[in-house]
Amino acid sequence: MSTDLHTWGTTAELVGRELDLVAVQGRLQDHSARLITLTGAGGVGKSRLAAEAARRTAGLFPGGVHPLDLPACADLETALKHIDQIVAGTTRRTLLLLDGVEHVAAELAPVLAGHLTAAPALTVLATGQEVLRIYGEQVVPVPPLPTPGPLLAPDVADVQDNPAVRLLTGCAHAANPAFALTAENVEAVVDICNLLEGVPLVLELAARRLRLYPAQELRAWLQRGGDSHLPGPVDVPPRQRSTPAIAEWSCRGLSQGQRALLARLALFRHGLTLATAEKVSPLDAGETAVALEALLDRHLLTLEENPRTDSRLTMSRTLRAWGLALLDAAGAAQAAAARQAHARYYQKLLHTLEGRFQGSEQQRWLRAAAAEHDNVLAALHHLKDEHERRTAARGRLPDRDRPAALLERAALICASLYPWLIRGELTEGLRWFDSTERALQDEGAEDGEEHGERLRARARLCAGAGVLAAALGDHDGAAHRQRRALDMYQRLRDPGPAALASARRGHALFRCGDRAAGQALLSAARTTLNVQGDTAGSAEAATALADVLLAGGESEPARALLERAERIQRQHGAIRDLARTLSTTARLHLHTGDEAAARAALRESIGLYESIDERTELPAVLDLFALLLVRTAGQPQRATRLLAAAEALRSRTGATTTGADRDLLQATVSELRRQLGATLYATARAEGLRLRPEAMAGEALATAEPGRAEERGEAGALTPRQLQVALLVADGLTNRQIAHQLDIAEWTVVNHVRHVMRKLGCNSRVQVAWAVGRRQ
Repeated sequence: MSTDLHTWGTTAELVGRELDLVAVQGRLQDHSARLITLTGAGGVGKSRLAAEAARRTAGLFPGGVHPLDLPACADLETALKHIDQIVAGTTRRTLLLLDGVEHVAAELAPVLAGHLTAAPALTVLATGQEVLRIYGEQVVPVPPLPTPGPLLAPDVADVQDNPAVRLLTGCAHAANPAFALTAENVEAVVDICNLLEGVPLVLELAARRLRLYPAQELRAWLQRGGDSHLPGPVDVPPRQRSTPAIAEWSCRGLSQGQRALLARLALFRHGLTLATAEKVSPLDAGETAVALEALLDRHLLTLEENPRTDSRLTMSRTLRAWGLALLDAAGAAQAAAARQAHARYYQKLLHTLEGRFQGSEQQRWLRAAAAEHDNVLAALHHLKDEHERRTAARGRLPDRDRPAALLERAALICASLYPWLIRGELTEGLRWFDSTERALQDEGAEDGEEHGERLRARARLCAGAGVLAAALGDHDGAAHRQRRALDMYQRLRDPGPAALASARRGHALFRCGDRAAGQALLSAARTTLNVQGDTAGSAEAATALADVLLAGGESEPARALLERAERIQRQHGAIRDLARTLSTTARLHLHTGDEAAARAALRESIGLYESIDERTELPAVLDLFALLLVRTAGQPQRATRLLAAAEALRSRTGATTTGADRDLLQATVSELRRQLGATLYATARAEGLRLRPEAMAGEALATAEPGRAEERGEAGALTPRQLQVALLVADGLTNRQIAHQLDIAEWTVVNHVRHVMRKLGCNSRVQVAWAVGRRQ
């Protein structure tokens, strides 16, 4: 039915839509734009945006602005009669505002096309989750609001202008005048905005809860799935009164096959590739292609492009919750079978990818595995539930079926070791490795035997747990786990993995303070690995042994080991191992006084870590680079930022520094605080803590060469955002492309570029590329 424009779509202030509003107004000002359709997922604010644009341009339509809420009409025939009455006799420019065309688009389109042909003065502004497909239709996508994204140490000043944060905090303040964004709740607010994916209506519904709960409690409730039934106000259309209502309205009219596919895809957290969707679909290939196109057309799925890996189909949390409920409603057996198929798919996928984590295309496969992290966790939880179900039914299952779910879980966990190390998922990964190894041990104790398959799975789990413990800084725990793995491999008479476990145990013992025992184990293990032909393992042991020798001042033997390890790792394309070897080589150069060589090795090491999005070992290299800056380049502010960035990244991964490394860092921090003074040090540290992981390598690689620090000027140091912009300029992106990538306005980019050029003393974008170290 027709409604008053001044009350239509105005449940809250329009936030974060400034550029979208300008774009829609521009089209309404263009007399040749006869049909404009705002399209997007449910709850993104299409109606509100259309209403505001119509209000602001109402003076351009002497024939009036006529809003019509299609879902509020009794039926399509009633809606068409309203449209006929509005259009009849139109001679002056008139705007017909149609809200909610998605479920009547097929029937409405021919009628509307006829009106547009017959009435040249008519302009139509429509909103809907799907387009009308009329010739000349101008489609304006309306995405969710930009979210802050993952931040290691969010600061109020950094996020208060983010559109999602502004909307949430504004609505929260309206519901509870005592609410304000503070240093105490900013992290929870950022997490809530990220969790709810910037969908305005869902953010508004969640904000109402902040009158009852602190932000930290609301975050925990949402993480447990509370947003699947968020209630809303009663004075809005029924389709907007709760999150289930949003999902139900969005999915109205789907065929049985489309619903079945949507339910199956809801099992995938943070999306899946098109190829995966085709493999897990309950429909045949032709039906799947049609159904996927229909779901994409209606914005129930979104295809997100990523230049570094495959595009992914994603689904909002609201729709995922609805799809999972739909799956469960189909029956326990069918839901369990779907979850089992999901788990089996990831077992097979990670087993396939595990062999591709080294070599020329490892960046691609590591990113592919990283993108599937949440899906792997979902598969693991299902396999755990399956094991518990089988344990409860032990008396009714054949003996051979008892450990199956546990062994499947162990295989998936072991295949996930390298991606978890890269991502810095250390604590959670260690928990899975340890708990599964204990469960297998208990299973063997109950059976009274330890067959080879189970023992080998336990050995792999112990060895992987040892690697994760070492990455966390728990070297005593690492040595203990590698000792157990070694014992099991010896029982299996498998000398290669046994020698690698022994080498890793030796390095852990060295880190615990027993240098003699560590050196002896590493030397023996390296010899065995050479005999076994395990060149990759031998190179890893050589780098670790060089680390031990450097601690004893034996530079030349360490140099020979590092050169051989580097040669092998370059041949094999072992990026992460090579980066570690180069960082050890840099320490050797610093020990011998060759600071230029140390700088070159560290720059390459950081670049390699950046190429695979490494998070676990990057902090140690950033620390070493900061120490080099303090020693050679006279850039105390940048060194402070790097040390703070490394600290923030460690806080996310759970890793710690130990022994002499910790003492050296503390001494360096004291010296930097003395050089800079309390205020300047605190400012530089805060900037470092707020650096995103993807910007940390850029901050290090943008450092001036020795002797150029004055020329570049610490006083004119770039802020983290300016550094991001400078690096993108150096990569050849236009201002518009940078604005799109960073989710900021184009005029903001222009302003940042001006500041960057002034601070760096550059007159052109080419000079910026040189200044930030992106020389070709």
